[in-house]
Order: sequence, then C-alpha cells, then structure tokens
Amino acid sequence: MITLSFDRDRQLIIAEMSGFLSIDEVMEFSRDEQALVEKMGLKSGEFYLLIDTAETVIQSQEVVAAFQTLITDSRYKAKRIAVARKGSLTRMQTTRILMLRDNAAIFETRDEAEHWLFAQ
Repeated sequence: MITLSFDRDRQLIIAEMSGFLSIDEVMEFSRDEQALVEKMGLKSGEFYLLIDTAETVIQSQEVVAAFQTLITDSRYKAKRIAVARKGSLTRMQTTRILMLRDNAAIFETRDEAEHWLFAQ
C-alpha cells in the first residue's frame, strides 16, 4: 500500500509505503505523484520527495524494476529524494533503485531524511 500526502509550503510530497507492493500499486503511485506535482503548480526539479518505507518488506524484482523505471522516466522529477528505511533488510533493494539518480539518499529515520532534503 502507498499513501501520498503533500506539504505545499515546503514543496514536499510524502509517500508512505507498507507491505508487499504490486506493479499496479507502483503505477498508481506514479500517476498520483505526478498529479500532485501538477496540483501544486510545480515542474520537474521544483519539489522534494520523502519516501517512508519503514513498513515495507522485500519486494519482487518486477516491483524493483518498476521503481527503477519511474526514477529515470518520470515526467516530473524531484529535486531530491530521501528514503527513510528502518533496518537493513531491504536496504540493498532501495540502494539499487536510487543509484540511478543523483540527489537521492537513504536514511535510518524519517527525521534524518527530511533534514537532508532541505539542507542546502
């Protein structure tokens, strides 16, 4: 499951992910995230993305590949992507996804991730 919210004042989109994700959920996330960027009146490189994966499990290779495609092919790309990831179980998968992007990093806590997003 993926839940999206946003903070218009900080140009921040927050994705909270949990469980084992399907390809359909990844595609829905992509559509919804891109729609939020448009709703906020922003363009590529004008927003931040915070992804909280603390409640996820190891994902299928198809889901990992789908996220890799989104990272590189999305119309609107985040200025920075921070992933909050508790524990190391899925860290390798997350690293494989994020290595395709500059300005993307993994953190142990959501607070650390958010701090990094806005540190200039």
